[in-house]
Amino acid sequence: MKVAVLQNEDPLSSQKWQQACEKSGIPCEIINLTASDWLSQVLNEKYDFFLMKPPGNLSHFKTLYDERHYIISKVLKLKTFPSYEECFIYENKKLLSYFLEAQGIPHPKTSVFYDLHEAHEFLSKTTFPLVAKTSIGASGSGVTIIRSKDNALKYVSKAFSKKGIKRQFGPNRNTGTPGKWLGKALKEPRYFVKRLKVYFSIHKHGERDFVIFQEYIPHAFEWRAVRIGDSYFAHQKVKVGDKASGSKGIDYVNPPESLLNFIKDLCETNRFNFMAIDIFEDGKGGYLVNELQTLFGHVQDYILSIDGRIGRFRFLNNQWVFEEGNFNTNESYDLRLETALSLYKNGNW
Repeated sequence: MKVAVLQNEDPLSSQKWQQACEKSGIPCEIINLTASDWLSQVLNEKYDFFLMKPPGNLSHFKTLYDERHYIISKVLKLKTFPSYEECFIYENKKLLSYFLEAQGIPHPKTSVFYDLHEAHEFLSKTTFPLVAKTSIGASGSGVTIIRSKDNALKYVSKAFSKKGIKRQFGPNRNTGTPGKWLGKALKEPRYFVKRLKVYFSIHKHGERDFVIFQEYIPHAFEWRAVRIGDSYFAHQKVKVGDKASGSKGIDYVNPPESLLNFIKDLCETNRFNFMAIDIFEDGKGGYLVNELQTLFGHVQDYILSIDGRIGRFRFLNNQWVFEEGNFNTNESYDLRLETALSLYKNGNW
């Protein structure tokens, strides 16, 4: 067996997949999907399947990756994990809002405007607070809570200007302190320089000529639920300031069966085998999907812990069963590879 990792613009983006392959003893090649000879590299050898790492920082590289993934998956009919559909909606909040609406998946009401006058008309009738989002941007970056019509009009004016909406410069303010960032910079100067270049690039590329407005859902926390194959995980992301996304505040609690059933049904209906789902409770016993992310990290070495026992849930013999153990090693890439191998061997791609 031989597989290839389709690297994005970040040379380190294939690292976790490589480590997982090395642990499993599976030969693995790295293909830079941003290179001009990407297609000849893909066709140069017969690979059993490809491991994907779509980018989440800059829209033009996301578009590049999606276009080339389409050729590999849909035209050449080659096997990819995660799938084309899972990767396509990743870090594209415009597309995600259309997908959730079309599939009838409950979610906070979201409106996307490419017309300035339509946006102004919407703001004349809406209530505040309101959530504004950039189309790309993980860990809460690009998310703005707007509390008045005046601020909303200023946001729209900026979005339809030459500069557009720019995401914050630097690391997530909710995940550390300036002292910690300085300490890491002094300890790993090469990493610091690399990250600095990324921050400058992200900040430089503003999104313009459209706006995304989402209904504000009052919440004290947001569920982060994960499916990787037949393994299910969940914990609560506690709100820090106005947002739970990107806060890194976590409560490990026993997720209700209704939540596990919700994510199982959602993922099985849409054939999602690798998916993190950010979910609000709607106050009526139901759930609202805020985000779908086929690639995700986690702050701790595990995603689920119940009474100090880390593990996962599986649906066996028509009931949810908790299995104790560390199933999230290597930021869950070991389990992702195990799942990809199982799907490949069973013909479920």
